[in-house]
Amino acid sequence: MNPDLRNLIVLQDLELKIANLQKQASEIPGKNQHLESEAQRLKAEYQERVTHFKELSNHRRTLEGQVDLNRSKLKKLKDQLMAVKTNKEYTAMLHEIQMAEDAIRSEEDKILEFMEEMEGMEKQLNGAEQEMLKQCVGIQAEIKNATASVPVIEAELVQLREQRMQMEARIGGELLARYRRIADARKGVALAEAKDELCSACHVRIRPQMYAELMRTEHIHACDSCSRILFSRENA
Repeated sequence: MNPDLRNLIVLQDLELKIANLQKQASEIPGKNQHLESEAQRLKAEYQERVTHFKELSNHRRTLEGQVDLNRSKLKKLKDQLMAVKTNKEYTAMLHEIQMAEDAIRSEEDKILEFMEEMEGMEKQLNGAEQEMLKQCVGIQAEIKNATASVPVIEAELVQLREQRMQMEARIGGELLARYRRIADARKGVALAEAKDELCSACHVRIRPQMYAELMRTEHIHACDSCSRILFSRENA
């Protein structure tokens, strides 16, 4: 294989690694922010359930207080019932007593409903809190690992860029300029492997004569379709 072509293959591998690492590093802040948002969402979701539980508890206490008031009222009404002197007053008093008893029953039914709902929620909240804390710990660990990887990636990028400079110095200026033009036009991929008489990048069939020359000579050929420089791993 042509030595310059072999160097171009190494150069492209280096640049693809550099591009991949740069992409990883650039995505870390956004991923960390997304993870932080997810942790906040989990906490807020759990807090909403806790708040709802507290609201139920407050409603229950309010109703219990109302029941106590109605019981006191009922006791007074029953005491007063013995002191009435006319049938009209007696009937009116019985009506008030009935209303107080109905109110107490209605409020006690609601209290029972609140108690049943709270009992189920209390069991769920205990498990939900543990699960929320577990997920938040995992998220924080993921954020920590991602943040810690940044200096590692940056150090690796420094090494790869140095290797790229060294490799560029080994390649002829005209061929390197050609490589750059193609790479700029083809999203950083200027070389394509020729395999089974196909260009691996655009999947267009390579002319048989060109493919044969590519396999047995050191001449540099380009794909007729995508203009990428062709190479053979087998030849390499």
